[in-house]
Amino acid sequence: MATTRNTADGSPPKDSLDVEKPGALVEESFTENIEHPAVDDKKLLRRIDLRIVSWLSLLYALSLLDRTNIGSAKVAGMEVDLELTGNRYSVVSLLLFPTYILLEVPSNMLIRRISVRKYTAFLILGWGTAAMCAGFVENWRQLIAVRVILGAFEGAFQPTCSFIISSWYKRYETHQRIAIWYMSGAFLNGFQGIISYALSRMEGVGGLRGWRWIFIVPGFVTAALAVPIYFFVSEFPERAKWLKPHELLHIQQRLHADRGEVEEKMNMHRLGLALKDWKCWTLAFMLFWSTSGSYSLSFFLPSILRGFGFNTALSQILITPPMIVSVFCSVGTAFWADRIRIRSPFIIGYMTLVVIGIVLIGWGPNLGSKMVGVFFMTIGNNCTIPTVIAFLVNNIPSSSKRQIALPLQGGFAGLGGIAGALIFRTQDAPKYHFGLYLSIVFASCCIIMTSILVAYFHHENKKADRGEKVLETIEGFRYTL
Repeated sequence: MATTRNTADGSPPKDSLDVEKPGALVEESFTENIEHPAVDDKKLLRRIDLRIVSWLSLLYALSLLDRTNIGSAKVAGMEVDLELTGNRYSVVSLLLFPTYILLEVPSNMLIRRISVRKYTAFLILGWGTAAMCAGFVENWRQLIAVRVILGAFEGAFQPTCSFIISSWYKRYETHQRIAIWYMSGAFLNGFQGIISYALSRMEGVGGLRGWRWIFIVPGFVTAALAVPIYFFVSEFPERAKWLKPHELLHIQQRLHADRGEVEEKMNMHRLGLALKDWKCWTLAFMLFWSTSGSYSLSFFLPSILRGFGFNTALSQILITPPMIVSVFCSVGTAFWADRIRIRSPFIIGYMTLVVIGIVLIGWGPNLGSKMVGVFFMTIGNNCTIPTVIAFLVNNIPSSSKRQIALPLQGGFAGLGGIAGALIFRTQDAPKYHFGLYLSIVFASCCIIMTSILVAYFHHENKKADRGEKVLETIEGFRYTL
């Protein structure tokens, strides 16, 4: 199936050449009036949700747990046993991210060439094993090696999730799915403190310290899931054998009607188009500003809470309430944003909430106000991240460009992880004012960049409304504000 999107002068756009022919099930043109059984959109979407979003959410939740439970292990005794003095803990935390970033960009191209189930099963077996090995290290140098390997496998998995979701759903169906996928991680991470505290109570089991079980048990569960993932995960729409031919055609028609969706083979020309598009870089930076705050919370919130005067158990358990509240806020925001078809006000609003939360954490007059600040900062960061990802998916309609833009954005999220690991320094405990100042700067930068981008989108939409240009070489396409 080959579909050409014309430019304003009637000629085919450069990035619409060599369109890949989908699977043999469907050969008909989108524009033909074909007789086929009626398809109930709601029922079909529910089936897709169960086959796609459910397993992506589970795996992402486990990946987030496997890379962020180091914060709970630190306060449970790892810091002393592995001699994580000075900046060693920050170094151990951040060295997950170089390989995490490097493996993101090629990952979407690899999953297209291999298969979803084979590639995903390989990745989760790898990161589950690496996470489990963290429970057996004897010194901080060995822990660094394990974290580097963990980053490689998890970095390759991260961008495939949002790319798979964008390949199945229309533009204004993506935010709620991305929010459910992302917040599943935040939900499990919300219980991470309780889970980690329970596992730390296994002190002495098998002759191991309690903090080691914080790594071993979740890592084993993750690695074990490689078997069912290999046999039961769905491929991309054009390879999905569980769909009937008329259902596959219906999915392709609805995606094409929404954004002129066609599958495009990646080549050097399209790679260059993606890398030269300033919108891709701006959206990537926006995710950097928000993830730096999210990762800093994951790595240092137990330490910050301990600085408030809570003991080790409470500093782990008190992570849960703000995380759980942020899950409901994020998913509710996503459904509302999809309904009204807008993104930027939510990004700006939640980043403003982050700034307020930071001020309360650092300079609140009492413990109650500081805990309100923890809620605000957690909710703001966790609600912003899926919104920024959906903002990219909505405004980069070309599938080949999304193959580059999403891992590029994910790579900057990894850089945010590095920043998050560095800005809250051990020597700044217990108040961490240096990290709080930088967090305010990061949130402010996200607000400014969002404002600039949405002003540009509004200007371009007005020009398209006047018939002065065709946006993204797709007639009728408008940027989402």
